[in-house]
Amino acid sequence: MNQRRKYLKPIVASILLIAVLAVMVIIYTQLKPQGTVGAKEVVIDIVIPGEETKEFTLNTDAEFLRQALQEANLIKGTESEYGLFITEVNGHIANDSNQEWWCITKNDEQILFGVDEIAIKDGDHYEITLTVGY
Repeated sequence: MNQRRKYLKPIVASILLIAVLAVMVIIYTQLKPQGTVGAKEVVIDIVIPGEETKEFTLNTDAEFLRQALQEANLIKGTESEYGLFITEVNGHIANDSNQEWWCITKNDEQILFGVDEIAIKDGDHYEITLTVGY
């Protein structure tokens, strides 16, 4: 009898761990950004302090912002474990030694996802702003 109890705790703990992991996977798949399939029109404002804002209207089938911006040849960057780190927008390179970086906002609210995870839909309006200071 004691021999059975000895193995029962690790078995129950393993089952509970598997159940928790399964719930986490389900929650992640439900909450991760979902792109919209099909044609869409997206407006991009490129804001560089001291210069006139440039507006681009993109007609795309892309589901995520990165793909749409790359199709229009508007961004370049370096790959990281978190996705693309944007270093250049419309030919303007952010100067890292001046702590410059590109901030993406939608309707004047900062987006807390990387460009790879920003799901787009028809009519979206984004701003890509050259920002100074970390």
